[in-house]
Amino acid sequence: MRIDQLSRDFKSGADSHLWGEIVERINSGEMPPEDEPQPTEDEIAAVVSQIDARIKAGRAARMAARPPVAHYRLSRREYQNTVYDLLGVRYDPTQPGELNADPLWHGFERIGSQLSLAPSHVERYYRASEIVLSRAFPEKGVETKKVHKTAAELRYNGGERQQAFLDRFGIKRPLRALIFPGRELQALRPHWFGNGSETSGLYRVRMQISGVRPPGGQTPHLRIGKSTGEGTNEGLIELDILAPEDEPEIIEFEVFLEMPTSLEFNVVVTDIINRDKGAHHRNILGGQDYIFTHTSETKLLNPTGPKLFDEEGNGIFSFVLLDWIEWEGPIESDAERATRSDVYPPEEATPDVVMSHLHRFAERAWRRPVTNEELRPYLQAYESELAAGETPTTAYQLALLGVLNSRNFTYLVEGDAQPRPKLNDWELASRLSYFLWSSMPDPQLFDAAREGKLNGEALAEQVDRMLADPKTDRFVDDFPRQWLQLHRLGMFPPDGNLFPEYDVWLEASMREEVVQYFREVFQNNLSIDAFIKSDWTMANPRLCEFYGLPMPKKSGVQKVALQPDDHRGGLLTMGAILGLTSDGTRQRPVHRGVWVSEAIFGKTPPSPPANVDPIEPNPPDSPKATIRQKIEAHTHNASCAACHRNIDPLGLAFDQFDAIGQWRTHERVEKGTGADPLVDPSGKMPDGRAFANADEFKQLLLDDRDQFLTAIVEHLCSYGLRRVLTVDDQEDVQAIVSEAKAKNYQLRDIVRAVALSGLMKKR
Repeated sequence: MRIDQLSRDFKSGADSHLWGEIVERINSGEMPPEDEPQPTEDEIAAVVSQIDARIKAGRAARMAARPPVAHYRLSRREYQNTVYDLLGVRYDPTQPGELNADPLWHGFERIGSQLSLAPSHVERYYRASEIVLSRAFPEKGVETKKVHKTAAELRYNGGERQQAFLDRFGIKRPLRALIFPGRELQALRPHWFGNGSETSGLYRVRMQISGVRPPGGQTPHLRIGKSTGEGTNEGLIELDILAPEDEPEIIEFEVFLEMPTSLEFNVVVTDIINRDKGAHHRNILGGQDYIFTHTSETKLLNPTGPKLFDEEGNGIFSFVLLDWIEWEGPIESDAERATRSDVYPPEEATPDVVMSHLHRFAERAWRRPVTNEELRPYLQAYESELAAGETPTTAYQLALLGVLNSRNFTYLVEGDAQPRPKLNDWELASRLSYFLWSSMPDPQLFDAAREGKLNGEALAEQVDRMLADPKTDRFVDDFPRQWLQLHRLGMFPPDGNLFPEYDVWLEASMREEVVQYFREVFQNNLSIDAFIKSDWTMANPRLCEFYGLPMPKKSGVQKVALQPDDHRGGLLTMGAILGLTSDGTRQRPVHRGVWVSEAIFGKTPPSPPANVDPIEPNPPDSPKATIRQKIEAHTHNASCAACHRNIDPLGLAFDQFDAIGQWRTHERVEKGTGADPLVDPSGKMPDGRAFANADEFKQLLLDDRDQFLTAIVEHLCSYGLRRVLTVDDQEDVQAIVSEAKAKNYQLRDIVRAVALSGLMKKR
């Protein structure tokens, strides 16, 4: 970067971020370089003071010139949460044909400048609002039903013939459904609830289930979803089954279903998957019709069938046994019904009463005070429909559709015609609720805004109440997923020939580890040090198998202790992080370094030149070389070397983990002569501090935790403000950092400090 080529127009702000970086590098001692003449402290102070003054003057000028009103479109997930909190109904905007996917900015899906409104959005928003209103106010009442199916009904057509066969042997045990890899078993059919009565909504599922796992084999994994036609399904529900055959467990959970739908059971284990081209799964039982009650009776019941067990009674492969399944739904809570109890006016309501109901609804939907004049067009549409012969219910629905399709609903609007530097209380209420809840304010927050009480101690009380609300689960699910760019995991599916142990359940388990780990740190207000280094993680049985950890005694994600030789602990050595920075065949140290620079240091490196040559595969007649050796030979260009010196070591520190995050000491090189070479994870930090491996690298990060703290604060602020931070925000960011340091770097306190900061109150 040449300083003499930077713009001196601080008012335009074209290069203000670069001038801010110059100040930062001078203050840190990074500039001038050690091998250049060094200025005196007075000279440094004078330069920094002058640049800083110009930056501040430019900041004030830009703030004064900002547009008076800013619009931020809701993301898909925020739209989903908002219609639920507004009307108590569930709507999945990610289904095919529903709302468009949100464009991302470095993983964040809620940056206002990215979320434009195209013509295709308008039509889909209208369809979405129709679906939402039809579920909130169905033409016919919705009845909750319960359906119970035994294994005999699912697997054996009622099992009468099989039961007669069992009676000949005096076997009294009930029939059990055997679910094995490569075959499917019906889990749900819409007609079970009665023809014509299928209703989308939340369903409660209960099943009695157990599994068989061979010694040293994988835990059987049960998937429930729509069939793909290839002996497997899409995985709406995923479960590791640890209960042994003699001690089946009853599992209960809830799931949202778009009805009508048909679902199938399928078992997934990678240690028996056939990876031959064109074949995704091997049908282990060869299509044989099995009668199953208990291990001890399999030879008797199936004398000519393939073997399920060895002579000692151990399973030969992993499979699942289902005794029964029960579906109940759609289910709805009193609280969900209460959110929409007063939306519709009475049938014989006067225009004033209709306006009163519409006004209350619009004020909640638009998240601000509303005038009758704004609602007049919707009331006129209602009256026109009545005059045309429509029922009051149908006519009023048109008015509601208008409210839900207004920009006032799909956008967060900040500011008004009169320019002002800060948010008003209504705008602040929405900014806080979409920061912590990814949704609209609740009645208490609306009341506080209406009464002008979102300031001082009253504001702190509201933020504390919000942090204690279960709706913060949405923040816990959304923020780490966006901050850490988890959408990139699986973008390049690992090569099945190189990594046969990798499957979609392992990928989902890796992603869940990150989110649940963040949840544990947040809920217990732990130090952000845990993101760098720890002696525990959050893992399910599938992930424990992959990491080589002791198997837990129950299914689901749980806290698991780590030992030093497990080579895990913290975010950086989680399978998800290591996998999302790989390309499916090999680790990519440069990509890992860029990710560390952005997520941990808060610095986005410049894009590489367009004409950079790719790293060539190892020639068959040359000695095997590691990726590191190829990168070092590759970065001979002086202009490239400067950036690579700062980026590459951050990724090479984790070179002892392969493309899917497995620990190794040697790098597998497919072609070349000689043995696979040793991995070298050593390097130097940008400031010159040396490390020998990932553990030492983590310790160096902890030694300079303030830099990591600043990065987390900046990511939280971008997430909460819905925009990219600029040099203009640095004073406010540093104020939050100072408060967080005083609170011992504890995550929940950091989030609270961001919510209560002066930056969150600014337009």
